[in-house]
Amino acid sequence: MNRTHKAQLALGVVPSLATPAETTVRLQELVLAPSATTAEFAELVRTDPGLALEVLRRAPSDRRRRFSLHLIHAVEALGVERLRELALRLPVERPPAPDTASTPVDEAARARQHALAVACAASAFARSIEYPEPETAYAGGLLASLGSLTLVQLHPDAPAALGARLAGAGITRLLELERETCGVDHSELANALIDAWKLPYELRDVLEGLHVEDSALDELASNGADVTLVTLVRAGFHAAHHAGFPLLRGFTPGAPPADVARLFEAVDLPKLLAEVHAAVAHAAELAHPRQHEGPQLASLMLAVQSSLRERLIETDRRLRSERSVSEVLHFGLKRLGEHDPLPGLMYKAMEALDLTRVACLEHDVAEQRLTVRRSCSLSGSARATEGAWVPFPGDRGLFSKPGLLSQESDNGAAQLVLELCGVPFVVIAPLAEIEAGHRLVLCGDRGQGGEPPSEIEERALGLVAEQVSLILQYDRVVRDKERMATQDPLTGAATRRRLMERLEFLISQSDRTGLPFTLLIMDLDHFKRFNDTMGHQTGDRLLQELVGILQGNVRKGDLVARYGGEEFVVLLNNCDLPNAVEVADALRQRVYEYGTRSLESYQGMQVSISMGAAQWTRGETALSLIGRADAALYEAKRGGRNRVVPSAA
Repeated sequence: MNRTHKAQLALGVVPSLATPAETTVRLQELVLAPSATTAEFAELVRTDPGLALEVLRRAPSDRRRRFSLHLIHAVEALGVERLRELALRLPVERPPAPDTASTPVDEAARARQHALAVACAASAFARSIEYPEPETAYAGGLLASLGSLTLVQLHPDAPAALGARLAGAGITRLLELERETCGVDHSELANALIDAWKLPYELRDVLEGLHVEDSALDELASNGADVTLVTLVRAGFHAAHHAGFPLLRGFTPGAPPADVARLFEAVDLPKLLAEVHAAVAHAAELAHPRQHEGPQLASLMLAVQSSLRERLIETDRRLRSERSVSEVLHFGLKRLGEHDPLPGLMYKAMEALDLTRVACLEHDVAEQRLTVRRSCSLSGSARATEGAWVPFPGDRGLFSKPGLLSQESDNGAAQLVLELCGVPFVVIAPLAEIEAGHRLVLCGDRGQGGEPPSEIEERALGLVAEQVSLILQYDRVVRDKERMATQDPLTGAATRRRLMERLEFLISQSDRTGLPFTLLIMDLDHFKRFNDTMGHQTGDRLLQELVGILQGNVRKGDLVARYGGEEFVVLLNNCDLPNAVEVADALRQRVYEYGTRSLESYQGMQVSISMGAAQWTRGETALSLIGRADAALYEAKRGGRNRVVPSAA
């Protein structure tokens, strides 16, 4: 078991990064204030790294996209009610004892001050260069110390032990000492947290770039990272130390890297450091309770306890009323990611709610029709006819929330639903709109002569519909993300990421089994001339045609991937170099024949490709294999193009 996994297991028992007493009490004051707004909560969240982390962890996953580190947006997405639930469950940490030696609580406070200073400095730098998202820079800086904050919580005695051994050491030595003392360093721990808590992916870019060499920033940029954001946080880290807020006593970050040094020169650094001091002090003031110590604080705690008790009683009642749908929810959770989980969920809902039939109706707004899309029933009961439909101009609000429909209603839309289902009573619960203009509705009944559904079934089916909506949305998002991550949107070839994953798998497999595999790398000859002469649309079409030829002339288990621009890779599994060269030459010939047939389409320019081939050798890395094949490709192009050159082992 590696250190990172051990840390993840340890984090399973850590409910949150503990927040200081002042922040917790101030948050609970806001909870009990009837007129508290999201703006007040957001202002407080910005002052505390632990609280900010909890908000980002709990914010709806659909908001965790580009620039989702914007804390104010995350607070708004979470909502006041869920913030109140969070506040009522936060423990009040004991404040540091005065006039005593350094304690773990003091070290935790030092770590928080450092995180705040990094955040304030990153935000100040962002404003100075007119970066469009200073709040994102603030959150990135605040959470760049995520690993250190958690390390202090998991190993409270470690900072003092490390401080005694640092004595001016830099980041490399610090990480070594952390691994030696705690079994994991703060960088590994932070990445484990990102995975375990599914934090925004931008945070990983920030953490990866925090201490790397300048040359590594280009690689981050090529992978889609916001390098400007990374530089702002790097600058914030160094500025925090200049301002007197060190990560640990005795630690020195060393000379600023080149990108940070340029940023330091571009701003009034003394003025910015003064702003950092003022901002940290202001954050402490914002987090300070409005109440005073003594009877007022005791009264506040009693009010919080009373509020929590009321909420727990309310939750218990709600859970008892929802017990009938627990089986449905467990069924759905076990099948997250399965293709079309809707039929199984409908059957489970029917059984759990003691209904005779459940149908899924689809309202097509454009076609103005209501159709039975899915239907299930108990044995011996007639199902609603799938594909049956009625004209349905509009629901007039009928499908906006769960409801009970009966023949006694004078609502024309309700009567159309009953007519389609062929029963006198139904309970309906709309699903979230998965596709624009298409609304799905769950519809349950007890048949022609059965009892009408009650308000209990209405509420329960509404809960089921909420969960089904989430599962369907999850299923769609997962499939979309998988496609985007593994398939090039222009050509349909595999992405570079998919290529590297497959390459690592083949290396592992070949190392274990001894079976060979070969990599072909190629690009279109004189591709720039095609673009310059006929435009990028023609160039794009040519790339698409090339991928079609490659995919149509390799085995199903082989992988065709776009490596970059007009450069493509084919991985030939269980294929040695001589056979791979034959395959490569056949592909080259197919492309040349296509080019000959298409001379008129490309204004007389001949389409052809050059290729390099390299067979993997034991102990070789993926990058080394690609490098050898690329060198062979260069030889093919230098030798006149439209040819295949194998690489020597």
